[in-house]
Amino acid sequence: MKMKFFLYVVVVLCAGMLCACEKKQEAEEKAVVQEQTGESSSQDPDAMVASVDGQVITAAEVETELENLLARFGGRVPSEQLKELEPRMREQAVENLITKRLVLEEAERLNIKPTEEQIEAQIATVRSQFPSSEAFYEQLKTMDVDDEKLHRDIGQHVKFKGVFEHATASVAQVTDEDIKKFYGENTESFKVAEQVRASHILCKVEQDASEETRALKKKELEDVRARILAGADFGELAAEHSDCPSKERGGDLGLFVRGRMVKEFEDAAFQLAPGEISPVVETQFGYHVIKVTEHNDPQTVPLEKVRQEIHEHLKNSRQEEAFESFLQKLREKAQIEYARN
Repeated sequence: MKMKFFLYVVVVLCAGMLCACEKKQEAEEKAVVQEQTGESSSQDPDAMVASVDGQVITAAEVETELENLLARFGGRVPSEQLKELEPRMREQAVENLITKRLVLEEAERLNIKPTEEQIEAQIATVRSQFPSSEAFYEQLKTMDVDDEKLHRDIGQHVKFKGVFEHATASVAQVTDEDIKKFYGENTESFKVAEQVRASHILCKVEQDASEETRALKKKELEDVRARILAGADFGELAAEHSDCPSKERGGDLGLFVRGRMVKEFEDAAFQLAPGEISPVVETQFGYHVIKVTEHNDPQTVPLEKVRQEIHEHLKNSRQEEAFESFLQKLREKAQIEYARN
């Protein structure tokens, strides 16, 4: 788990940059359609959507925040579903902007002023998300983000981080007893099912292949298996003969539990000891020769292996809870108004 809020700005900034070209193209296409049809935007970009202690949040700001939220889901959620979620995400965009205003106000009250070194360090973090510095600055150019705006946005992130640290400074430290208690109460979460790591060589056969073709394919793979049993390297033969993309890795499929592979394949794989080679196995994809390289019995992960993970989980959970409470108090003290529809 992560300290969600103060990392949010960097995450969104990266997401915004990564989808900038697409968003710009969409905006240009929309503008052309509006010009051709005489259609205009339904809302004045300067219109007030909400205000925080007299500071106006405009429709344009909400649209930008909404685009950033949508960008975070880009490629992971079908576009039709995103369209359905858009009204709720628009409401979330407004709430995000209100929260940002509240936190920035608090940063001013606490006299949190980012140094140039802090800003440069955070810019380096964002830049590291790109394949090169050139790609990073090209995206900034595409987004019409100059150095001044970049420094201002990152400076805000540093302020958010400072407020977060202030709000969570008194959170209780995670003790060894806390870790043991959590482990004991959540034992099921640390159970790992039986696993095998297997490699295979696939001789693909189409579903409508004739019996003659099937027999020829099976014989071809049986010959390959005979070479393996005679001492030939499994990975080399997989690279040479397999019809599966895994051949680029010597046929390696990684670790998997029951239910991840088709039944005939996993039944054969789970019966093998490490180093054993299966007979030719038929599945809906064709014929396989399987080699198991690792076989792990069901187990409960020992406390020592997950101690640090539990520590971070408890620490971050406490910090998030404290920060949510802190934000709620800020909202209660602030004058927040929403525009009437």
